Amino acid sequence: MVDTHQYFDQALKIVLEAGKIMLNGFKSTKEITTKTNDQDFVTQYDKLIEHTIIENLVQIYPNHKFIAEESAALNVLTNEPTWILDPIDGTTNFIQGFPFCCISLALSMDKDLKVGIVYNPIMNQLFTAQKGKGAYLNNEKIYVSNTEDLINAMVGFDLAYTKDDNMNRYFISNFEFILNNCRGSRSLGSAAIHLCYLAMGAVDICIIKKLKCWDVAAGVLVIREAGGIVLDLMGDQYKDISNPDILTCSTRKLADNFLSSKKLMKIIQDT
Repeated sequence: MVDTHQYFDQALKIVLEAGKIMLNGFKSTKEITTKTNDQDFVTQYDKLIEHTIIENLVQIYPNHKFIAEESAALNVLTNEPTWILDPIDGTTNFIQGFPFCCISLALSMDKDLKVGIVYNPIMNQLFTAQKGKGAYLNNEKIYVSNTEDLINAMVGFDLAYTKDDNMNRYFISNFEFILNNCRGSRSLGSAAIHLCYLAMGAVDICIIKKLKCWDVAAGVLVIREAGGIVLDLMGDQYKDISNPDILTCSTRKLADNFLSSKKLMKIIQDT
């Protein structure tokens, strides 16, 4: 097993320093531009945080690779040590002053997640995980809930923005079925935070679809280390970390109950 301690310690120091930039930016005026559509925002702080983290990691690990939202989005994951970075997951929240936004950084080696760090400096929440060493919130160990029944489950979801009106209508009309079969639902606008909230027991099911690998990589490891279940949207074990479409559950029984509902699975797979 790879000893991740050195990688983790160095990355954590860099992320904590970058968190100061994010916190300052949250309180400051932002220069806002768009990317793939008119609701896909980027600010100068997204770019600055990404540059800061990558430059600091490159100085320590010059041979490591990067997949990052703003500057290295097209890079392909290989077996080489690769840092997967979202400098601000929840940029729209960041712009609006809605405090659910974070830095998300993961390390993959041999296409296997080894380190995960999700840091929300606005709410002072630091989620961390190293493979085989547990998951933590502000240095205290966290675990998923023991929820097994759908009717008692809180469902979190994050879906990419779409201009497909038919798709939007389909999802809205069918999501009532999910609500009627679960305790409630939440959408926070940050996939990484959603996944970490599942890891600490605040959410029981989390559905992520049509996002990017940097939105989920760190959170996936945090969930696994907290004892949760991570599946692809067909219900199989999640293996391809380049694929961000996932279904995560606090317990195996809850996952099985969700998967056994053909109506629920059809809604998720068709959306």
